[in-house]
Parts: sequence; structure tokens; C-alpha cells
Amino acid sequence: MGHLDARTTTTRRLRRGMALAACTALLGLTACGAGNEAETGAGGAQEPASATEEQSGGEQPSDDAGSGDDAESGDDQATDGTDGQDEAGDDEGAGDQEEGVPGTAGERTRILLVTDLGIDETSGDGAPTLANDDLATLLAEPFGGAAECADDLLVERGQSAGCVGPTSPDDTAPTQEWVASTVAVPHEDGLESGYRVAVLFSTSTELPEEASELTQENVMLTGLGQGSMFGAEPLGAEEVADATLQTLTSENAYVPVAGMADWSEVTCEDGLDFEKFGTTDCTAATAEGDSWQLHVAPGAFADGDQGLLVGIGSPTDV
Repeated sequence: MGHLDARTTTTRRLRRGMALAACTALLGLTACGAGNEAETGAGGAQEPASATEEQSGGEQPSDDAGSGDDAESGDDQATDGTDGQDEAGDDEGAGDQEEGVPGTAGERTRILLVTDLGIDETSGDGAPTLANDDLATLLAEPFGGAAECADDLLVERGQSAGCVGPTSPDDTAPTQEWVASTVAVPHEDGLESGYRVAVLFSTSTELPEEASELTQENVMLTGLGQGSMFGAEPLGAEEVADATLQTLTSENAYVPVAGMADWSEVTCEDGLDFEKFGTTDCTAATAEGDSWQLHVAPGAFADGDQGLLVGIGSPTDV
């Protein structure tokens, strides 16, 4: 019996050891299975990694959704910043345009009055014509540069032609647009003897409407430079009147008219601003009691001298 009890005890111990080993094995499998479920999310066997995953060390969680929102937000901020810069640039550009608008000294309408056209006005029937090359020569000669004119000019008042020529005698490299307008100047024999034709060149593509009286019938032009600082500030009516009288009585005028009448007094309705090329109406009186209607414009002459361009009407214009 003692031997039987001993065997029974040993057998029980072996069974307990085997059971314990089996349990331990089962616990390990359960834990392993739980780990596999956690990794696969399906509780099944883990699928083999792809070649790409093996090279990259396995697929990593993606932050694209969050980073995409951040990136989009960043793009919006960058765009907003660019828009702000563009708006600032537009404002700065507007300021530049305001500073460069006509009205600055560099934007003044410059003029050139050519009284000797080198043509015979009495030959042939009708008004003579200046060929475009000859017209370009008249524009270029005072500058010592070159000019081009698109069309011939009919030498008859009211006619015009477009040209391109130098900007100043000091710098003939840059060019600008000019318009050549046929005008009249007093005849050498006197105001009552009629007129002869001349050409008034002015910068821009056409003569401003405010100065159109300079090309009207019975208006004859003369002018006089009075210094580089003349007209630097707007002139009052009395200042214009005094300078106009000086133009009429000067022997150095573009077309001298001092001996054509005994000019005694000039009165003007308004002053002149040299930034705006237009005319103001004046009246010239003579010692004999005659009155002449005048149309006076700023004379920003091409040679750099500043003065007045004076259009003399007939006594019947009063």
C-alpha cells in the first residue's frame, strides 16, 4: 500500500506539472493572439509585409489630414500676404501716377514756331504742300537731331500732321510725339497786309482744344522768350498783360510787330498757368485808339526759353 500511495502521489504530481505546462502554453498563445489582434485589428493571422513596407520599415501612420489643413491654412495666409503686398504695390503705383500726371514741369506742352518754311506760297494753284521729309527737317533742325513725320502737311490753316522728334536740344537721344499745325503770322508789310503761313510744332498728338483759337481765321502769331524761370509759377492777369505788351513791342520777337502799331496798353481777363496749354483773352490798345483782340498762350519754347505765344486778331474781332 505504501508503494501504491507513493506512485499515486508521483503520478498526480506529474499530471499537475503537465497541466501547469499546458496552461502556461495556453496562456502564452492567448497573449500572443491578443497581441496579433491588437496589431491586425481583426484577431486573425498577420498578413506578410509588402516589399515596399519592408524597405520603408513598415507603413507609418499618416498625418496628411492634419498637415493638409495646416498647409491649406498656410497657403491662405501666404495668399493673404501676397494680396496685401499687391494692394500696397497698387497704392504705391497710384501715388506714382499722381506724381507723374500732366501738370508737372516735365509734362508742359512745348512749342516750336517755324516762320520760314522754305517754300513759295505764290506758285501753283491752291495751298502748297510740305513733304513729310521737309516737315521733319523743320522740326529736327533746332535740335541738331533727327525727326520723322508720318504725312505731308497741307500749308493751309487748320491742317496738321503727326511727327516724332527730339525732346530737347540738350538730349536728342529720347524722342517724343509732336504735332505740326499750319498757322499764320503777320506779313512783313504790316498787320493790314494779310498774313503768311507758318508751322507751329507742339508736343503731344494734337493741339489742345483749349488752344484752338491760335489756328482760327484772322489770328496771326508771334512770341517772345522771357527767361528760363518765366512762368515757373502761375501768372496773374496783370503779369500776363505786362509780358504781352513786352512781346508786342520787342524787336526780338519771333515775328516783330513793334513797328506795325503804336502799342500802348494790354489788359487781360485771366492769368496763365504754364502747366495747362490754353489761351486767355486779352485786348491791346494803340495810341491811335485802335483795339486788337489777343489770344495769349504759355510759351514753353523748344529751346528751353519760357515766354508767351501771342495770337493777334483783327480789329473786327473786338
